[in-house]
Amino acid sequence: MPYTIKINAPLSVQQVHDLYQQTHFNKPINDPTRLQTMIDETPLVLSMWDGAKLIGFARCLTDFEYCSYLSDLLILPAYEGHHLGRQLMTTLQAYIGPRVTLSLKAADSAIGFYERIGC
Repeated sequence: MPYTIKINAPLSVQQVHDLYQQTHFNKPINDPTRLQTMIDETPLVLSMWDGAKLIGFARCLTDFEYCSYLSDLLILPAYEGHHLGRQLMTTLQAYIGPRVTLSLKAADSAIGFYERIGC
């Protein structure tokens, strides 16, 4: 099934809150003002959609020239196992280009995923 990846598409606090909550990502998400600031101040967000439903996203802090730090990568549990995280990473790397170094700090449980996709 084809999914849509959007770059810096508008996201609501509720959409972002629900995504973090459903993926059990370890982030303080109960402060809507803080979440809104995070959304507004992140220079690069790739969001993945199944129709109008937000099913995943990658959030990056970047200067678009030398470095990009992948802060968060989330896929709803119901959509796991379909290489959607890999699609987000491929799109992200194509968007920032070969001159920009992509770095990340992964939880122990996520290291295997990043190794499988070449990070």
